[in-house]
Amino acid sequence: MRIKLTAVFLLLCLALLMPTRATFGDNAMEPSKDEVFSALAQLPVQGTTVNVKIYIRGYSSEADAQRLNGVLRDGGPAALLKALRKMKSMGRIEKEGTVGFYDFKLILSKPSATGRKIYALTDRPIGFLEAYFDTRSKDYPFGIMELELKGGDNEKQKGEGTLVYAARIKGMDAEKLEVENVAFAPIRLLGVRQL
Repeated sequence: MRIKLTAVFLLLCLALLMPTRATFGDNAMEPSKDEVFSALAQLPVQGTTVNVKIYIRGYSSEADAQRLNGVLRDGGPAALLKALRKMKSMGRIEKEGTVGFYDFKLILSKPSATGRKIYALTDRPIGFLEAYFDTRSKDYPFGIMELELKGGDNEKQKGEGTLVYAARIKGMDAEKLEVENVAFAPIRLLGVRQL
């Protein structure tokens, strides 16, 4: 069953493509070291949960976000997907005990009233069986993550987030980005904590 994501995800996606400035002391865009977070991913299937880890090797620049915004505006979702496929990985999310889930190509960190928010966007990998059987999910090639963290720069941050594993960007206007999720609900990331 397809549904349109709530306004939260529309704003999240717009925030992904707007200029940003992270706050990590003197380094405007990059933390002093790699960051690792753990979380419990609550899948939208009868309360199933899995442990995940999120690895961040660095943050995207304001120029990267503006460039992708222009690509989407000028060429649409297909052009954005092509641009993401050419970008290097900035981090990844994976189920514990596995090698990988998928890589994030754009990661932004924005200050919030209680800490910071991390937004991530990627071209998600299409699995062999998904491509072979030409499943409906193949038409949802984007992955989007949002983390809302509490705590200061000098302490381990905690919070929660959401992961839209398979999304389709349907369009963009001056105020919002329209996104559709292949599933009936996004994956909730509970108990997110910085390691």
